[in-house]
This record gives sequence, C-alpha cells and structure tokens, in this order.
Amino acid sequence: MRFCLIPTALLCLGLTMACGGGGSNSRPVTPTGNLTLRFGSDSFPGYSQAVVSLEKVEGSTDGANWTFLGNVKATYDLMALQNGHSAVILPATAVTATTYSQFRITWATVNYQSAINQPAYVVPSGGSGQILTMPITTVITGPVTVLANGSTLAQVMLSGQQAVQVRPGPTTTFQPTGNAYDLAAAAKLTGHLGDGATALSGVEVLAQTVDGLDVATLQRRAITDASGNYVLEALPTGAGYTYYVAAQPSNGTLAYAARASNPVTAATATTYTADLAFSSPQLSGALTLTITPASTATQTTWGELRQTLATGTTGSHHLIVCSQPAATSLVQDQVYFLGLAPGSFGVTSQRSSAGGAPVMKVGSTLSVASGSNVPAALSYP
Repeated sequence: MRFCLIPTALLCLGLTMACGGGGSNSRPVTPTGNLTLRFGSDSFPGYSQAVVSLEKVEGSTDGANWTFLGNVKATYDLMALQNGHSAVILPATAVTATTYSQFRITWATVNYQSAINQPAYVVPSGGSGQILTMPITTVITGPVTVLANGSTLAQVMLSGQQAVQVRPGPTTTFQPTGNAYDLAAAAKLTGHLGDGATALSGVEVLAQTVDGLDVATLQRRAITDASGNYVLEALPTGAGYTYYVAAQPSNGTLAYAARASNPVTAATATTYTADLAFSSPQLSGALTLTITPASTATQTTWGELRQTLATGTTGSHHLIVCSQPAATSLVQDQVYFLGLAPGSFGVTSQRSSAGGAPVMKVGSTLSVASGSNVPAALSYP
C-alpha cells in the first residue's frame, strides 16, 4: 500500500477554503426583533355590530415597498373590539428591526367565523343586517419602531369618524382610516358615567383635543358597558396632548345635559381617569342636518354638534357632544341627531375624500327644545 504525501501548505489552503476563510462570500445578518400587533376600533354610533374579516397584514418603511408580516385569517365584530377590548392579530413574530411608517391590511372575502355569513356586514341598532362593501386593502399610518433583539407591542386603531357610510339603495360602504401606535408610548383614559348610584350604560364617550382657536377634534370614542365604565386606549402622549372627555347620555326619550371632564394631560404612557356625573334628565328633542351636495362614492361625510362646556380649571371649551355619519341619498346627505337634551348646539359637518384630510363646514348655533325636531342645513361648494 502506498501513501501520497500532501504538502503542508496545500493542506492548510484546502482547510481554509473548506471553512470559508477570508469571508469573501459572507453576508451580513439582518437584525430582527419581535412585533406583537393588536387590532382595536372606536365605537360606531348607530350600530350594534360592524363585522369585518381580515386576511393578512404587511408593513412598510416608505409606503412603496411592503413586507409580509403575517396571515390573520380572522373575522371580528368591531363593536366588540371597542371600549378597550382589542384583539391580537399578529402574535409575537420575528420581523426586520426597523421603523414601520405604515401597515397595510388586506380584507378577506370569506367569513372565518361562519361560512353562511357575509365576510363583512353591519347591523344598525334595532335594525337588520346590511352587507358592507369593503375596499381590497386599507393603509394605516404609524410609526412603530422594532428594535434589534427587542420586543414591541403595537396597536392598530380604526377611527369611528367616517368608516361606515350609508349610500343610495341597499348599500353601505366601509372606508376606514386609523393609526398604529407603539403601546409603550400610548396612554389610556378610563372612567365611569353615572347618575348617583345608577350606572349609565350604552353612552358614547368622546375624547377630544382643542387647538389654539378652541376647535375640538375627536381623538377616540367608546360606548360605556353595562356598569357605565369606558376605556379609551392607544392615545398619543406628550406635553401637547391634553384630552377632554365629553358625553351626553340619552335613552331616546329622556336626555341629560352634556358634561365634560377636567383636562387630562397625557404626558406619559399610563392610565388616566376621568369620571362624569349626571343628574336631572329632561324630555329630549332632535335636530336634522341636511348637507348638500350628496357625497360621492369616494367621499365620507359626518355631522357634529358642539356646546360650550365647563372643563374645570381651564374654564370652558367648545366641545363636540354628538358625532355621527351621514346617510347619503342621490341629492343630499342627512344626519339625524335624536335624544338631545334641550339647549343650544353649534352645528358643523366634515367631509373627506378617499381618507384624506376632512373639510369642516360651520353652521349656525341652534336651540333645541323638548319634543322639537330642529332643521339645519350646510353646503359644500
């Protein structure tokens, strides 16, 4: 038997090449972190259910290139997700560590809870179900930062301002807007509504901010539970975020005068409390707002009623006490404000196109008396 002797230099070279020496073909490792994404919603006035189905969720750093984050394949009632009951749509998942400026939701075309039900529908309070016409996708703005080797808990919150719009004929459309928040930098507002020892349930609570011109903008809304409690979650924080909570309870026949909380400055990501106490309900009135021309297929329109309310140490502010979407006909939009406590109301409407910034129209201040139905009108050019 003969043995071949391999020169030591060649042997070392072979071993070096086999082990990938020199690093000429090495690739940098993309850093990752864990992202958990929750899904929540504002309340939708006038509806007992708003059912939608989700297929998948993607993320983007620039709004042009999208990264698949995970399949959702689930059906949710948004009215069950409001008032602090958000659900996880992306469990802790390893994703590229970066700042996601946008998230894209693809809506499903099947109902994952029931094969015999529509994938999306709404049920008006006291009414029957209506099919909800859905977009293919919806883009939600961030930002949410996932750090390398870190864990981030974020939440997508849909706005209740303009998502559900009644169109001519048997059509109701869903044109949602919203934002994504890093919950480590977001606040919660909680509280209780009551008349003495009586809890006020089913009351919509509106959290809003006011600008330097005392113009209020809704930031979050929720409907109190059976115990009169509410939770408003995923609120931006910082020195500039001062919130006022307002509500006007009503059972349709009797209504309480609207009240507002003291200012809550959400400087840090913690839970703040704002309770509201009511007394002396009165026979209610109504106001019917007509808006012309009618919304187009890509527009959403809603009406608001505003009142000057005491806000503790800051004196008073002109706050929104009712806000609800318009029903669109062929020639006009209409908003029916029922169950109003007698008083004076400033009338405004807002209209946006394809989820863009809304345009506000300001009307007159009108007085509503018990048993009356006051007409109001606004128009857009």
